[in-house]
Amino acid sequence: MPLKEKYYVHSAHIYNRTTQPIDLKIYYCGENQHHEKEMIRMNRLEGNGGHYFAETRAYANAHTISDRNIHKIQAETTDGKILEIKWPYEGLVERNEKEWQFDIEDDGIKSINPRI
Repeated sequence: MPLKEKYYVHSAHIYNRTTQPIDLKIYYCGENQHHEKEMIRMNRLEGNGGHYFAETRAYANAHTISDRNIHKIQAETTDGKILEIKWPYEGLVERNEKEWQFDIEDDGIKSINPRI
């Protein structure tokens, strides 16, 4: 049986579609969720279309440089509600996606193919 291909997001445009500001956390990891972890925090991402670009992050892996994967995004609203989305994400087309889109909405975080 052939191995199932894994699809990853390395960088992403994240939009706050709620009406309130949020605090944002982006969790990166290496080849799996237990290696080469990194967390980026963005405080006070404005509501009504506030935007953050989660850029590609790299790490040294033996004799090569590899891109980390975005494996989780968390958004906390001003009233303390936590919204979260985790890998694997819906709609991924390429094995290694860059500049993917995530929309933070009142009821959750949506994974969106920006090319359709």
